[in-house]
Amino acid sequence: MKTRLVLFLALLLFSTVAFSQEYKKHTVTKGETVRDIAKKYKVTPYDIHRLNPDAKNGVKDNMVLLIPTQGAVVPPVLPKEQPTKVVNTIHVLQPSETFYSLSKKYNVAVVDIEKANPHTSIDDLQIGQEIVIPIKGSTVAAQVKKVEKVDAKENVDAYIYHTVVVGETKYSIARDFGMTLQLLEELNPEVKDLLPLGYELKLVNKKIVNNQTVITTIVSDPNYMTYIVRPKETFYNLGKKTGLTEEEIIALNPDAKEGLKEGMELKLPKAKTVNDTIVITDIKVIDLKTTLVRSMPKEIALLIPFNLERVETDTVRAQLLRNDKFLNITLDFYAGALVAIDSAEALGLPLRVKILDAKETRNTSDIAAIKSSLYNTDVVIGPFFPNNVETAASILGNVPVISPLSKEYSKQYPNLFQSIPSPNDAKKALLDYLTAQGGNILAITDAKKASSRQYLREKYPTVKMVALNAEGKIDVAVLKAMMIKGTTNYVLLETERTAMAINVTKLLADLLPEYAIQLAVPENNEIFENAEIPISRLTDLKMIYPSVTNDSKTEQEQLFVKKFKEKNGYVPNQFATRGFDVTFDIILRLFQPELFATVMDTVTTEQVDNKFSYKLENGGYRNTGIYIMQFDDNFTIKQAGAKPINPYTTLPILKQGE
Repeated sequence: MKTRLVLFLALLLFSTVAFSQEYKKHTVTKGETVRDIAKKYKVTPYDIHRLNPDAKNGVKDNMVLLIPTQGAVVPPVLPKEQPTKVVNTIHVLQPSETFYSLSKKYNVAVVDIEKANPHTSIDDLQIGQEIVIPIKGSTVAAQVKKVEKVDAKENVDAYIYHTVVVGETKYSIARDFGMTLQLLEELNPEVKDLLPLGYELKLVNKKIVNNQTVITTIVSDPNYMTYIVRPKETFYNLGKKTGLTEEEIIALNPDAKEGLKEGMELKLPKAKTVNDTIVITDIKVIDLKTTLVRSMPKEIALLIPFNLERVETDTVRAQLLRNDKFLNITLDFYAGALVAIDSAEALGLPLRVKILDAKETRNTSDIAAIKSSLYNTDVVIGPFFPNNVETAASILGNVPVISPLSKEYSKQYPNLFQSIPSPNDAKKALLDYLTAQGGNILAITDAKKASSRQYLREKYPTVKMVALNAEGKIDVAVLKAMMIKGTTNYVLLETERTAMAINVTKLLADLLPEYAIQLAVPENNEIFENAEIPISRLTDLKMIYPSVTNDSKTEQEQLFVKKFKEKNGYVPNQFATRGFDVTFDIILRLFQPELFATVMDTVTTEQVDNKFSYKLENGGYRNTGIYIMQFDDNFTIKQAGAKPINPYTTLPILKQGE
């Protein structure tokens, strides 16, 4: 408690944690251009575009820009595919200037200027507008003639043309037009190393499919998915993610024989499908530390229910720490989150962290009062109670809001991410796992579980329902008649009655000499801690159950416990570990090459004790990351069907000396 008291006192002194370069905000005034703003702050347009990608398409009045205050932003070491290189002259329009006067000034044709500025109307030019001036004789006009000559010999209808604009890359164009990067480069060999503004790319017209143009839509096959190769990805790490060998990947994707390239689209197998039920048997988690992008600063806000205004004296603080369970949960979560922030700092991430007192009770919070300080935040973690986190998501609109501790689901918002899986997700994960094993599945449910029996009949029709006799017990002869020798018989037991759990587990244990039996339960609760159900019986039955947390002892957990104890003076509980896992996972997702929403929607990760696999459903996101745990030999617990140590789990990284 002493450590928590010190942590609590520190809150009275600090409300913001920050590390990175300093940045200031600039509100665009009427007539200002990026060049004007860059000159004003003695930075380059590149610096402004790096921090404000939307500014590449021009700035608007009252637009808020981030400006570096400590010199230019160092260009990051990024993959080979870079945004369009501006090799052309940029002319800022002066009063009375027209495309005709510009054509005379730069000795280029008006038609070339028009093609280099496809989104600019010749009849609506604005003073201060930036106009791309193509280099004479090097791009548009000559290219158009060449294209016309080539197409005279080809089926012209099979192709369309796209004019390159600021900010586009070959990969983004290929993606937008539904083709591969390789095909784009084959059709336009001149742009393999350079993609100038105003260049007209020859692209496949997807409406025309004939002998000359074949479009392969990988995702049309329900058994396969389309995978986009990430920067610096190799057959080795792709194999680690998918479980496929290099030969198997090439067999599905002959173009990969010459090696993997960023942006390449690969055909890979989806998860198994059994009886129309999607079965996720081995979701590959990704270590996001290998793909971090440090070029742009990010900001997160932690809305922690400290309720500091209740604290007046040391005596009050001590009493709160002794008696207020929710405050202790809060401080444990906060301590874990601070370890995550230290880990991000050790990784060199340009992160700013706001720590705000949400002044939260079960039904009220201070969100409305502090909302103005959150609109420019990249992600908000908190509040803790479901009503309050839903209010935050509603008020903040487009700002992602992470619900860190609530299991309840009420209203859904497109910017709300529930980080704890629901009991329904856990049950589904267990049944999907059992179905994928290909054994004989039997279900034993007590009389009060009518809804569960209906759920099984509708969603998992291959599961056999074991009927109870008039006394509500299992008839041994009936059970044996439903079992199959030579295969594993998975028995799903769903009951809230301790007596039934005792009788069924004893009956199954007695049948082990005759049948291969494995017990499965939807929840490992206090019923199975009863003295009349010895752990040796559960071990013999190799009982499996779904869990939000990884209940096995791993090297990752041991390392985290060691580092946390060194920093805080006590062993972390589940709330401290969750504070680390949720916060560190969100930070890593923020600093990826893809958009945050894309990473949240497509990437599965693991931290110390928690798995994160967000899915969009009914207008909101929820985490469906569930572990399937199994009682094993020597009275231990491990992940069912998995190795004891997961090499892709993200480890906490702490600063030296801590």
